[in-house]
Amino acid sequence: MKDFAPTYAISLIAAFFAGVFTLVLYQRWNPPIAQVDESPTLDVVRLQPSPGLPSFAVKFTRLPVDEQAVEPPVLQALEVEKIRALAGKPARIRGRIFRVGHSAKSNTYFLNFGPSRSALTAVIFASAVDLFEQQKLPPKAFDGRDVELRGDIKDHPQYGLEMVLENPSQIKILK
Repeated sequence: MKDFAPTYAISLIAAFFAGVFTLVLYQRWNPPIAQVDESPTLDVVRLQPSPGLPSFAVKFTRLPVDEQAVEPPVLQALEVEKIRALAGKPARIRGRIFRVGHSAKSNTYFLNFGPSRSALTAVIFASAVDLFEQQKLPPKAFDGRDVELRGDIKDHPQYGLEMVLENPSQIKILK
C-alpha cells in the first residue's frame, strides 16, 4: 500500500465514469438496428420505434437489370437548346462538321458544328488523338463530313456546349 497514490485512484474512477457516459451517449444517438421483413413481393424495412419518435415503413423497388439497353436520344447538331437541356446526360448527336480546329500547343482537336461559339463542339484531347490515328481516323479527316457522336453533353461556362471524345467508337461517319 506504500505505492498507492490518491491521484491514481481518482483517475481510475474518472476513467470509469467517462466510459459509462460514452456508452450512454452512444446508445442515445445511434438508431436501433434495422430488421428486414422477408416478403417475396416487397422489401420492407422496419425500425424498432424509439420512444417519442415516429417510425415509417420504407418500400424499395428494384431497378431494371439492363439499364444500358436504353438508347440516348438522337438530336441534330443545330438543335442547340435541346442539346443544352441534356447537359450532363448521354446523347447521340448527328450533324455536319463545319470546321476542325487544332491547338498545336496542347495537341487538342475541336470539331465545330457551326461558326459561332453557341454551336456544339466535339473535343478530342491529346490523350485520345493516338487512338483515333491508330484506327485510321485522323481528326482532320472529319472536316465537312456528316457524323454521329455518342457521349455525355457538357455545358461548359467558358467554352459552351461540348462533347469530349475519348474513344473512336464514339464517332461514326455517315455516308
